[in-house]
Amino acid sequence: MHAVTRVEIVEAVQHAFQLTAQPTVPQDLVTAATDSGARPAVITALQGLDEDLQFRRLRELWEHFPQMPINAVELD
Repeated sequence: MHAVTRVEIVEAVQHAFQLTAQPTVPQDLVTAATDSGARPAVITALQGLDEDLQFRRLRELWEHFPQMPINAVELD
């Protein structure tokens, strides 16, 4: 299995940012990833976020995953 990538995170949680005008919290992201059928490693990565965090934009996630590769090509 390869490492979790930013592309995977985006695919798994992007709709969580479209559903509400309220800030998105980590539990919303975990729910969105689960509902989208994301693989367990993606869900585990999201579960590692501090539960008090709030996100208004998807790109704010990258502050919390600074070493996460953008895509699988970067892993080679």
